[in-house]
Amino acid sequence: MSAQPENAAARSRSNIGQPDNHAANGDTPLDQWSDALHNAMVGLTHFNCATVLSETDSTQDVAAKSALGCVVTTGRQRAGRGRLGHLWADTGHQGLAATFVVQTQSPDRLAMASAVATATALRSLVQHNVAARIGVKWPNDIVVARTGGEPQKIAGILIEGHDDRALIGIGINVGQSVFEKEIADRAVSLLQLAQPRDRLAVLVELTKQLDHFLSASNRVIEEAYAKVDRTAGLRMKFLTPQGMVEGVVLRCDPAIGLFIQTASGVQNLPCATTRVQP
Repeated sequence: MSAQPENAAARSRSNIGQPDNHAANGDTPLDQWSDALHNAMVGLTHFNCATVLSETDSTQDVAAKSALGCVVTTGRQRAGRGRLGHLWADTGHQGLAATFVVQTQSPDRLAMASAVATATALRSLVQHNVAARIGVKWPNDIVVARTGGEPQKIAGILIEGHDDRALIGIGINVGQSVFEKEIADRAVSLLQLAQPRDRLAVLVELTKQLDHFLSASNRVIEEAYAKVDRTAGLRMKFLTPQGMVEGVVLRCDPAIGLFIQTASGVQNLPCATTRVQP
């Protein structure tokens, strides 16, 4: 599936209020993002236009009114949301928020492709010893392993369907030096990992990786997912429409979801209706 090109690379640019040239932590100024994104999209299959906002409540809401193939991003997202109603903290100009408008695929395939693309992008941007610690906590968290503690979240993914389109919202912690007390032990940024990055560079790499994995076969996605999976082999609890399911995670299939070994046998849990319980 691919978005139809509009003169090779359609150009769309929006700003709320005056253009915001804020360059946090050495960022490329925001007024340069649109041209850079369009240049990066040349030759891609799924993305051909970009909307760059100085600020917005949620890139998902803007993307819902955007064309197929559009990437919506912002200098600051004030009220981002996560999966199952969770909120994504407003960290000013330190985090990266973007939503990608694509043709719909199965929810499990979209979730796996998006997670693999995000993890792969981040791993390619950091030193090898840090890259080895970055993985996927099913279904939508990108985490960083640490010694003596639970993995910390560095990115999250929210996928929403709109008729024949899907909105893939991705938030990445890039330049935060501190987090609010409530999440400080559970979140981490590239800056805190001593891997400072330009937010635009992160977005460009993310766009390319997402384009690649959206076109990949289920087998390629599954093999790539297995390399970054941080849930296989763990005993976990899941809340489903049929009730609580507990068991050992066997694997995740991009076509039909998670496979769990329970006391009564192997169960398949689709990501769209399954929630991980603490």
